[in-house]
Amino acid sequence: GESTGAPMIDNCPLCLECRLAQRVELPGDVLYIGEIVGAYAEQRCLRRGRIDVQKLRPFVLTMPDNTYWALGESVAKAWKVGRKLKLR
Repeated sequence: GESTGAPMIDNCPLCLECRLAQRVELPGDVLYIGEIVGAYAEQRCLRRGRIDVQKLRPFVLTMPDNTYWALGESVAKAWKVGRKLKLR
């Protein structure tokens, strides 16, 4: 990465360059919290200069079952979906 000099993975469609912001000691692990200082995406994952989630096809890893899950369709727009509830 340009900001930290961290190596990036070849053929990875999206690389996020992070700086360590906080280290939290947990009973059986350590949680590292990073601040994103750079983002690098392959052209094929972009639409109008922004990351297109459908083209990127991200996935998540859940623990302790060690399973990868594909992310699905959009559910709602953040900061808008709850407005009707807030007005009640």
